[in-house]
This record gives sequence, C-alpha cells and structure tokens, in this order.
Amino acid sequence: MGLYRAFLRDIGRELSQWDAPVDLWIAWCGEVDQPGELSSYFPADARYLQQQGENLNERMDAVFVQLFELGYARVVMRNSDSPHLPHSFVEQAFAALTQQPGSVILGPDLDGGYYLVGLDRRADSLFPRVMSTGSVFSETVAAAAQQGREVVELPAFLDVDDGDDLCTFWLEFGGRADVRHWSTWQFIEQQGLMEQLVE
Repeated sequence: MGLYRAFLRDIGRELSQWDAPVDLWIAWCGEVDQPGELSSYFPADARYLQQQGENLNERMDAVFVQLFELGYARVVMRNSDSPHLPHSFVEQAFAALTQQPGSVILGPDLDGGYYLVGLDRRADSLFPRVMSTGSVFSETVAAAAQQGREVVELPAFLDVDDGDDLCTFWLEFGGRADVRHWSTWQFIEQQGLMEQLVE
C-alpha cells in the first residue's frame, strides 16, 4: 500500500504541472463516500467520483457512463500504476479522438493489458469480463472490431504490477538524477525493495 501511495503522490505532482485544457477527474474505489486521503495527492481543482460496479470492467464502464452523462465529448482514462507515464501520451489520445471520432484509443502495457483507454461514446461491453490477464488488450481490440469501432494504438508502456515490473522501472530510471525527488523512488530506496527482490 505504501508503494501505491507513492505512485499516487507522483502522479498528482506531475498533474499539477500539466497545463492541458482538460478537466481532471479522480475515480476512487472504496466503501467510503468521500475520497479522503486521495484529495491530498492531487491538484486543488481535481474532481472526484466514486467507482460503481462489482468488478474492474464494470467500474471502468461506469466511469465513462458518468462522465458522458455530465456532457463530456471525449474521455481519456489512464491507470494509476504508471507514475512515470508521459503527459504526451494522454494528449495523443485526446488528439486521436478529435481526428478519428468513434474510435477506441488504447495504450498497451507490456503484459497484455493497457494503461490508457480513450472514448468519445459509451464502452458498451467493450471491456472483457475478466480483466488483469494477458489477453485483455487483444480481447478489447476484438470487441471493438465487432462493434465496428477502429482502434488507435498508442506506444507500449510499462505499468508496475509485480516485482519484475518494479525491477524494470528501477533499471529504466536508476541512473537519472531528475527522479530522486519522486515519492516512488524514495519509497523504493527507503524500504530496500530492490535488495529484497534480488535476494
């Protein structure tokens, strides 16, 4: 849980420096009626909505439904376990939705899933019933094809799901001085996570 909090702090810090003309919504999952601690991680103008549904695909679908019902024409949902995701990827997703209306924008991760989904209309059973598997990306592409929706694929990117992913993250950023202030980096060092993973 400490590592995940570090992810959120880093994402919030980076979002506070992003000047794109978009509304920022944070979708939280939990039984409490308020986001609580989350609100301390993100910019003051962030808005919050509580996820609805029994499983991940239902919760993702519900977020899109709620935001479209609020009047948004384009919605891009990114993950919370890629604290180093460049804002340019999100911007590419919004641009693709503008240039190719009706398409499905997917940012594939390295494990067969995706770190980002962009839509300009409801998902309508687009997401697989079982998520967090190595076939989620391919199943979503197939579902989009059945609905006659074109898929725009962004560059593949790492999300941190397990120890191997954390090692990859560490190796990618280990030599960079500009990440030493990141909460994620500091947590990894303070907890000695790399030493634990290589033992």
